[in-house]
Amino acid sequence: MTNARIIDGVALANVFREQIKARAASIRQRGGRVRLDAVLVEAGDNSARVYAENQAKTSQMLDIDYRLHRIAPASLETAFDEIAGRVLLLSSDEDVTAMMLHVPMPQGVDPYRVQRLIAPEKDVEGVNPANIGNIVYGRSSLAPCTGLAVMKMLEWVWQQKRAEGEKVHETTIPFLRGKIAVVVGAGDVVGKPIAVLLMRQEATVISCNKWTPGLAEIAKTADVLVAAAGVPGLITAEMVKPGAVVVDVGVNRFKGPDGKVRTVGDVCFDSVSHTAGWLSPVPGGVGPMTVAMLLLNVVEVAERRLK
Repeated sequence: MTNARIIDGVALANVFREQIKARAASIRQRGGRVRLDAVLVEAGDNSARVYAENQAKTSQMLDIDYRLHRIAPASLETAFDEIAGRVLLLSSDEDVTAMMLHVPMPQGVDPYRVQRLIAPEKDVEGVNPANIGNIVYGRSSLAPCTGLAVMKMLEWVWQQKRAEGEKVHETTIPFLRGKIAVVVGAGDVVGKPIAVLLMRQEATVISCNKWTPGLAEIAKTADVLVAAAGVPGLITAEMVKPGAVVVDVGVNRFKGPDGKVRTVGDVCFDSVSHTAGWLSPVPGGVGPMTVAMLLLNVVEVAERRLK
């Protein structure tokens, strides 16, 4: 039996999907387009293909036009030119509302070199360096989807706390003012953007990784603990402050004693659930919200084009 309140990413994503569908309908009524073009390079990665299929299904549910562009490079020598050419073509196409690039890339192709070619105003994953810079400087821009998912989940927790009579800041920026937030994991795609977004909420942010000396003691100071290190079971109950909000971003494939492969997070869910006040599960937490935030960014881009 768990003591922590569960941050249900599936239920929260469904709430956002209803909002996205309504906004998409409004855009079309005003004569606008809501279209997401995704580039998938056949690089032998099954997870990217599954993610693309899930995007297509969710987009169809929300009446968003989804176009998947599959590229099978003729050779490693021509791979970059073929991928870059397609990205540049879509970036300049007026019919394309928003776009994204599935990773990983083929061997020898630097994702950064391709991502920087995505038009910033169409970059719904927030991976173009221009958009990343705007996040750092606090300017209005498109936030990376996983980071945005974490922030929306935290905002929802604070809404629940306030509704239940707890004395917390208003659920508007900066609703985390005065809180200590520890982010375990400093990757370019997840950890760093989350740390910056937490800073924008005026939280006191400590960025760590699995090699940080005294990690357990640092983590236990956190009012908000975000686990994004990619290490199964890294965060144990002894590392969590009683009542803390814990968001597990880790997605790790783990083979159990029975030989079955399971998806587990960076947090020891069973033990931490007796210490944390709020806890997101894996699966069913950040994952569904990340897809919803991608499509939220799509309608955001489409609305900007109408202004």
